[in-house]
Parts: sequence; C-alpha cells; structure tokens
Amino acid sequence: MESVKLLTEFSIVKFLSLVNEVFSDYPVPVNWDTFSFNLDARENSISMENSFIFLKDDEPAGFIVCCVRKDKGRIDSMGVIKSERGSGLAYRMLEHALEALRWKKVRTVTLEVLESELRAVRFYEKNGFRISRKLFTMIKEIQHPTTNVNFLKVDPRWIHQASVEAMISLQRNPNWQREPATLLLAGNRYKTARTTLMRTVGYVVWGSTEKSVFIVDCAPLKQPEIYDRLLNEAVNFVCATEGKNICTIANVPENDPMFSAATNNEFKKVLTQLEMTLHLY
Repeated sequence: MESVKLLTEFSIVKFLSLVNEVFSDYPVPVNWDTFSFNLDARENSISMENSFIFLKDDEPAGFIVCCVRKDKGRIDSMGVIKSERGSGLAYRMLEHALEALRWKKVRTVTLEVLESELRAVRFYEKNGFRISRKLFTMIKEIQHPTTNVNFLKVDPRWIHQASVEAMISLQRNPNWQREPATLLLAGNRYKTARTTLMRTVGYVVWGSTEKSVFIVDCAPLKQPEIYDRLLNEAVNFVCATEGKNICTIANVPENDPMFSAATNNEFKKVLTQLEMTLHLY
C-alpha cells in the first residue's frame, strides 16, 4: 500500500537517511546532515509543505524536495530506493509535487540533472520538461596565488543589493543557486568581499573545503569588459586568503557572463548539468 507524507510530518533524521541511501550510487553523492540540510533549506527556499515522502507499506520508498519563490518553483532533489526504480513511483511523485505547486500558483519549475544521466533526462522530457541551458562546474589550479587589489569584507545585505545591480547592468541570467535572493538567504554561510577595479566596484562570495576553495558568485556591478580581470583577482584573493591552490565554480550557466570570464581565465570544465524547465501555466 502506497501513502504520502509531507516532509513536515516526517522525521528529519529518517528523511536524511533516506536521501543518503537513494544517492549512495549517484555520480555526485549527496551527503546531507541536519546542519547542512537546514542551511540548504534556508538558502534555496526549500518549501517543507510542498516536499513529500512516499511510503510503501509504511516504509519510506522515495522523496521529492521542492523550492518555491513567488511564482517560481524548483525541484531541488528527488529519488527512489533501488527496489522501486522502474516501478512508476518516480512518475507519481513528480505528478503529486507538480500538482501541489500548481495550487501554489507556481508558473515555472526548474531542475538540474547531469547531462550524462540520459535515463533521467528522458524521464523529465516525458513529463514535459525541456532543456533550457547547460550548467558547467569548472576548476582551476593556482600555483602561487597573489592579488594586486584590496578586498574589503561586506555583509550579505550589501552583496544582495550589489548582485541585483550586476544582474540588471550586465544582463545576467543567474541560476537558482546564484540568484540575489539566494545570496541574501545564505546569510553568513559564505565569506563576502568587495573591491574596486578600474573605478568599478565588484564583489566575490566564496567558501572553502579541506582541499580547495569555491566561488559562489563574482561580478562587477558595471563594465562587463573588466569581468575577466575581476574574476582573476578574486580567484587569487580567495586562494591566498584560504591557503589553497585549487578553485572551483559550480553550475555556471552557459549564457551567464561569468562563464565567459571563467573560460578566459583558463578554468576547465569537469562536470556538465542540464537545466530543465516546465511551464505549468
């Protein structure tokens, strides 16, 4: 017997155990714990009342996690346990979630899927999603990071305002994880700084792992022609600050100017995802 529970009605510990089980054989493993899930939930506007756990004979068999921002929705993640793959459960989960989003007056829904996961791509296409663009994860190694400009710490509210200005003046089309709202909701999860280059203000948002640094976002507020140099200075700054030699930028949209700046700075593509979109209305 199949049943459905809201994520709000289900134990978070059991939910995270289910997620980690489902993604254990995924090319890019998801290893959420309570702390990191709560951070991601806030940052990405995960809607607990529009996310669901599917049970079979009272045992968790699958989940779908949705994000909502006004009339925009996003499938953050979804999956089923191995024994239920190919049973039609994934289709029923997606249909259930999309109906819930329709009731929320969500107009468009996006998701990301690995380009190499052809079966998943076909599944979403059969359910009405269409490929809108590619997102690239890119990497660069810096042997001796040095910077020629000064960076000053700023707070997330300043970054939010700056990213809005950059989005308008540079005609950026950021993905969900790089939208101004995301940068604001992230709070102090990441480090943030500003600089002035050729009389134009720019910013960088970054974090670090044990082995590398990662840039969440970086942009000049105006003058797109300085984007390449700004990114170069930002990469050197964050690598020097964190004492690392490897820098990554995840999920850079192919039609965002940061992709061109990263390419011109000799970042290499290591992973390709497809952003897919469904119009509900």
